[in-house]
Amino acid sequence: MNRVFFDTSALVPVVTEQLHNHPGAHARFVSELRLGNVLCCSTHTLAECYATLTALPLPRRISGPEAARLIEVNFTRRCTVIDLTAADYQEAIALCADFGRISGQIYDALHLVAALKEGCRQLFTYNTSHFQALAQNRILCSAP
Repeated sequence: MNRVFFDTSALVPVVTEQLHNHPGAHARFVSELRLGNVLCCSTHTLAECYATLTALPLPRRISGPEAARLIEVNFTRRCTVIDLTAADYQEAIALCADFGRISGQIYDALHLVAALKEGCRQLFTYNTSHFQALAQNRILCSAP
């Protein structure tokens, strides 16, 4: 049984049929479950999913209550949710500082730190280039 991590960019389309990458993300999510792998995300990922789901400029907007339900039913109940500590945040900050990463890439670093903390073998993301530079071959980073 392998542990795999899904970042926000890979989770949001799992539950959003209106997005072009829904079929691939949903298929990967379901496939990993069927394989018996442990699906992981972090507490930070859940917050980012809520922020993203409620802000997407879709023809049919996702309300706050709907986003909360989607997150609980699909992610909180099906994934191992990794708690991030102050030390984890400091590790992510140091990682960004060491590799010259700035601004929003700190959020990618938080996902990476959580995945490594949980011993995940793979991290699914649609932002592979952001992660590969930070991961330094410690984890396989790929699109769903």
